[in-house]
Amino acid sequence: MQNNHHQSRRQQFYEQLTDGEALILFAGSAPRKSADASYRFFANRNFFYLVGIFQTESVFLAVKTGGEIEETLFIHKKDPLAERWNGYRISPEEASEHSGVEHVKELDEFDSALKEAVEIGGVSTLWYDFDQFDAGRADAPQNRHSASLNSAYPYLSLNNAYPAICAARTIKDESEIAHIREAMTITRAGIHEMMKSAKAGMYEYQLEAVFNKALADAGVRESAFANIVSAGRNNFYIHYEEPTGMLNDGDLILTDVGARKNEYVTDISRAFPVNGKFTTEQKEVYSIALQVNKELMGLLVPGEVSFADIETHARKRVGEELIAAGFLGKDEDVKKYYWHNGTHHIGLDVHDVGPKGNPIQPGMVFTIDVGIYIEDKNIGFRVEDNVVITGTGFEHLSSEIVREIDDIEAMMS
Repeated sequence: MQNNHHQSRRQQFYEQLTDGEALILFAGSAPRKSADASYRFFANRNFFYLVGIFQTESVFLAVKTGGEIEETLFIHKKDPLAERWNGYRISPEEASEHSGVEHVKELDEFDSALKEAVEIGGVSTLWYDFDQFDAGRADAPQNRHSASLNSAYPYLSLNNAYPAICAARTIKDESEIAHIREAMTITRAGIHEMMKSAKAGMYEYQLEAVFNKALADAGVRESAFANIVSAGRNNFYIHYEEPTGMLNDGDLILTDVGARKNEYVTDISRAFPVNGKFTTEQKEVYSIALQVNKELMGLLVPGEVSFADIETHARKRVGEELIAAGFLGKDEDVKKYYWHNGTHHIGLDVHDVGPKGNPIQPGMVFTIDVGIYIEDKNIGFRVEDNVVITGTGFEHLSSEIVREIDDIEAMMS
């Protein structure tokens, strides 16, 4: 059995368990799409973080008694007929190898195992991953199961493991950062190919296909999130996911894209002109966003600033520069052209979990994003980069994805 990062993450969580407590995690299932079709299965992120397998509907149980932890992973049994129709199911041996969990049983044994732990093993407290985004969703497996169990054993205490798991996910280890670097290399290739391929008369979805092909060529099946590839006035829809417009001469293209590698993602935004040359006004506004982006990176000292500090500086400086350039009146609020915050964690999710109010710490990976949207000038875009905080400062993970005006124009020529 290989020593793996998932084991060490579980051991870290177990430090808060006392005797008579148990942790239950659900992998989840593929949501129904329509008729008898389902969306592709996507393992619950906290389940994957701690367990490391992708088998649909799997359940993980850890029970602490006598100061020792007993782990059991429950998965669908091997079934040649089911696999013929729906794809390969991992074996207990493979599940054990990938997860580091010694005991792997069939899924239909979970209920009896938990019943024994409660009625005979003395378990009185259960920890569930009560995801804040599943609050009120009766069909979420942790909500459905905890409600059923609480009805059968009303004396049980229920605790929420979600905050502790999320806090751990906020600080990436070296293996996680390495995965993000790999994803960044692929993202860079895709963005550069889009810059080289863009031309008037193309459709946004054709440019998006260029990015997707670059990912496929690198062995990546799908992007980190729904690609945002827009041009012209479509840039004013921040989360634009219907790329059907045409690229017109004189317009700016906005790409907000990322790759997923070994489950870790990137989130990069770049802007470039359809015809390969920025207009004078486009240069002015773009230069402001890029300048402020660089200034924000200059603030990144671990323990000294929070996301709120970064956002405050961004709004202040964008406002000052837009006023100085004559795009914003002295009495106008910067929010007229500065529409959104630009700092969020990335990792297993593109908007990854983690507190936003705390000072930045080594191991945090997040975005530095400056967006400016001036509708009456038809100039809207964002310059978004990814950084990881180190012991003394930061590493600019996306530094090799071109963003200087001269470099963009040279790449597009």
